[in-house]
Amino acid sequence: MNKERNQSENFFRKPPYMFNCAQSVIKGFENELENSESVLEDFSGYVGGRAPKGICGALYAANYIMQKHGLPSITDDFVTKAGAETCKEIKGKFKFPCIECVRLADYLVEQRLKNR
Repeated sequence: MNKERNQSENFFRKPPYMFNCAQSVIKGFENELENSESVLEDFSGYVGGRAPKGICGALYAANYIMQKHGLPSITDDFVTKAGAETCKEIKGKFKFPCIECVRLADYLVEQRLKNR
């Protein structure tokens, strides 16, 4: 894994990128993915609970990266910290901010990739 990579939070709603939560996680690990630019475009709509099944976009992107590396899902660890896996519950019931979801997803992916 690239030790000099930018953390995903550096891309979340910050110029010049203005990426959503899912795109931010993908961008943070772009060197770990093939065709990351295409993936960024594909994930442009995964914001505000619009990832499949209403899952948090950051979590969805993190699990996408895990799948591409043949690693297990981070969902259980993510839910332990964020309280849920759907955007609606995370933001509504648990009041866990989007930027924290991005940070958490980034951390969990980084740990898994380091320990593979």
